[in-house]
Amino acid sequence: MDEKMRILKMVEEGKITAEEAMDLMSALGAEPDSRISMPAQNSYDKKMFRIIVDSTAGDKVNVQFPVGGIKKILKATGKLPIPEENLKGVDLSAMMDAISECLDEEIQGDFVNVTAADGTKVRVFVDN
Repeated sequence: MDEKMRILKMVEEGKITAEEAMDLMSALGAEPDSRISMPAQNSYDKKMFRIIVDSTAGDKVNVQFPVGGIKKILKATGKLPIPEENLKGVDLSAMMDAISECLDEEIQGDFVNVTAADGTKVRVFVDN
């Protein structure tokens, strides 16, 4: 199997995105394959995904990324780019599942509001 077919297989299996496949083919000097279609970025993917953490220890976290970027991060790592030590007492696995579902359903506004036993507050939402 040549490099081009391997790249197409990785796209088919969901291991890489169409954009990554195009980049790989360009790096190999191969013409991009017409079977790779770049998905149009919808307006939801351009909205801002925000996480605000206010811990009782005085730590404050304010993360902001475009929704499309967060979807890619979650797909690749299964986690969000936030320091987990600030989320003691929060069920991270359940929170990641809830966030993934909300992003898939293109929910806007607040979709996670947690006040942990120690008083730490976490707010996850999508806004313009």
